[in-house]
Amino acid sequence: MKFLPYIFLLCCGLWSTISFADGDYIEYRGISSNNRVTLDPLRLSNKELRWLASKKNLVIAVHKSQTATLLHTDSQQRIRGINADYLSLLKRALNIKLTLREYADHQKAMDALEDGEVDIVLSHLVASPPLNDDIAATNPLIITFPALVTTLHDSMRPLTSSKPVNIARVANYPPDEVIHQSFPKATIISFTNLYQALASVSAGQNDYFIGSNIITSSMISRYFTHSLNVVKYYNSPRQYNFLLTRKDSIVLNEVLNRFVDALTNEVRYEVSQNWLDTGNLAFLNKPLELTEHEKQWIKQHPDLKVLENPYSPPYSMTDETGSVRGVMGDILNIITLQTGLNFSPITVSHNIHAGTQLNPGGWDILPAAIYSEDRENNVSFAEAFITTPYVFVMQKAPDSEQTLKKGMKVAIPYYYELHSQLKEMYPEVEWIKVDNASAAFHKVKEGELDALVATQLNSRYMIDHYYPNELYHFLIPGVQNASLSFAFPRGEPELKDIINKALNAIPPSEVLRLTEKWIKMPNVTIDTWDLYSEQFYIVTTLSVLLVGSSLLWGFYLLRSVRRRKVIQGDLENQISFRKALSDSLPNPTYVVNWQGNVISHNSAFEHYFTADYYKNAMLPLENSESPFKDVFSNTHEVTAETKENRTIYTQVFEIDNGIEKRCINHWHTLCNLPASEHAVYICGWQDITETRDLIHALEVERNKAINATVAKSQFLATMSHEIRTPISSIMGFLELLSGSGLSKEQRVEAISLAYATGQSLLGLIGEILDVDKIESGNYQLQPQWVDIPTLVQNTCHSFAAIAASKSIALSCSSTLPERYLVKIDPQAFKQVLSNLLSNALKFTTEGAVKITTSLGHIDDNHAVIKMTIMDSG
Repeated sequence: MKFLPYIFLLCCGLWSTISFADGDYIEYRGISSNNRVTLDPLRLSNKELRWLASKKNLVIAVHKSQTATLLHTDSQQRIRGINADYLSLLKRALNIKLTLREYADHQKAMDALEDGEVDIVLSHLVASPPLNDDIAATNPLIITFPALVTTLHDSMRPLTSSKPVNIARVANYPPDEVIHQSFPKATIISFTNLYQALASVSAGQNDYFIGSNIITSSMISRYFTHSLNVVKYYNSPRQYNFLLTRKDSIVLNEVLNRFVDALTNEVRYEVSQNWLDTGNLAFLNKPLELTEHEKQWIKQHPDLKVLENPYSPPYSMTDETGSVRGVMGDILNIITLQTGLNFSPITVSHNIHAGTQLNPGGWDILPAAIYSEDRENNVSFAEAFITTPYVFVMQKAPDSEQTLKKGMKVAIPYYYELHSQLKEMYPEVEWIKVDNASAAFHKVKEGELDALVATQLNSRYMIDHYYPNELYHFLIPGVQNASLSFAFPRGEPELKDIINKALNAIPPSEVLRLTEKWIKMPNVTIDTWDLYSEQFYIVTTLSVLLVGSSLLWGFYLLRSVRRRKVIQGDLENQISFRKALSDSLPNPTYVVNWQGNVISHNSAFEHYFTADYYKNAMLPLENSESPFKDVFSNTHEVTAETKENRTIYTQVFEIDNGIEKRCINHWHTLCNLPASEHAVYICGWQDITETRDLIHALEVERNKAINATVAKSQFLATMSHEIRTPISSIMGFLELLSGSGLSKEQRVEAISLAYATGQSLLGLIGEILDVDKIESGNYQLQPQWVDIPTLVQNTCHSFAAIAASKSIALSCSSTLPERYLVKIDPQAFKQVLSNLLSNALKFTTEGAVKITTSLGHIDDNHAVIKMTIMDSG
């Protein structure tokens, strides 16, 4: 049977190929429609009636992209499908002949419309009318919604998921961004064939399928009734089916719009119902007739909080994400399509019902609320859309009787209004109020209760799914049926009116279909954790206390032993760490008790002394032979302070280490011991012998530097005087030369003396430079053969002007032979002689200065030059 659709499509394709070979279109032989839907007569104007009478025939173009559900041909080449039924209604409403032509594609059909070959084009499912200024479109003939499909066995799969899932679709509908809004990590697989896409979900290759509700539901009804199920409809993106005409066909446009507007939701639903067993949303083609005030209320309150009880199947359940499922979940889904309202679930515990125990404003709507006059004082109810009788639920037994007996324990939910009535009807029965009917089924099965009051739909679901051979139910005579509806907080009349209009627009057959769908749904796991969590916690707590009390003493002893071992280990670690830390210090440290005894020290302490003198170092500090005898007298002055402000006392003194006297900088501080009444003194020292010697040597060098600086300053002062003296001589000679009383010989002599004095000044400057060389260690003698008498005579003449200015007789004599050559450094010799003469003239105020030069032989190659300078100063 599964190959029939392929054989059917193949035959149609072969026939169409042969037909299209002869022309651009094929012409159908008529419309095959067996629906008996009647349409109210159209109110056409006289002008429109005359136009139809003159027209007599309307040529309508379709194209091959129409799906079989919307349009297909039978063996006699007549069209069938939902669109064929609409065209049949159009033919009867206008009382006109229709000629239908099939074109190869949509574009060729539109070309035929623009060329005037056809009057109307029946479009395929599109997102919007064509954007063509020459084409007019009627209101939508058909509206479809995206439908989410999964396997029947996995109908409780979440409607949104952030986990990776595989989703199938056909022809890229809906777009990726729409799918990712509900399934962000979805892997999307696009198919070209709807059957293949649905088959992939049925076979478990993909998790979901999303596609047009009409096309999808038709295919499921034919081939996947027992394997696939539509679990949700999306509000967008919708697809539409239009009747397209030329814009200049004004009368035709008006007539077609009158026809489409005359198609009420009831008519549309009946037309679609002929072709769909499920997923028929044709009653949503026209929007709800809401007032402006109600539309404004929806804009201001787009999101509503739904009070959800997950333990009331088949009316109300939740999936793993908390979304509302069951009959009420599907009804809310349809209301979303009708109104655009979004519903966010608030899952409550099993003992809260009808919102009477919630704070005002915490919820907006409660689905599956059972109406009662008493509870209407707290909440308001919408019109009831499901009624179901009340039943007694009892254990199944061979001798079961459909009646209650004296002394039976019968449970009844506290929110049922039957309690008073049943108590009067069965006064000898013990009535027990329970929080939730679904949770009490298990107690009836276990024998804790003899019977339970429940609704027939709830009882049927629970028994069929969980207790098929253990429980049964029978009607309670003489009581009214339960009326299920939506409940709202008081003070929301707009919401109540909107919901009433939405519920009234849903055909009763659709509500019945949804109810049967969930009752026949395969086993759905209901999370009953909230129902039994209290008992679980009590049993678990008692078990834990029992086991804990028996192990408590053992744990305490084990903990004590472990703690003792840990403390012992910590102490050993601290001792080892303290020893390693102390021995790693390069400076000696030791600890003294309050009696002055050395109780501990590091290795540096022991190595500081010789082996023999170490014994003296270990003596009590008050012992006269202890090297630290002066320390003990000061330790009593140390006071205990906080860790942050611990005072360290220091003193410098010399100690004997057994080899020599050493200078040390000794320190000590007080350490309080919490476990002892006496404190100890932590002491140590740093050897500063070398440091002290270095400081002393540095002080000596510093004094030398200071003295050298002072001598240099004196030298500069003296040299400034020495430079000033020859300059004065030169100035004197120049003054003499400027006068007119000198003879030529005197002028020549004065110039000669000035020149000689200048040469002397130049030599003096050389001396200064030589001094700098001597200080830097770069001065070297440059001996050469020199005429000593002449050198001495010239040097004396350079001071003649100074002597003359002071009226001092300057004489120079020599015992050396004339032109006697001696190998010496003439510059150094002249500097020495000039210094001597300068001092003699400087400290002589009157009298004479006499210079005598003589030569003393040492051997044939060496001699000593003796110069004698005498002055009267």
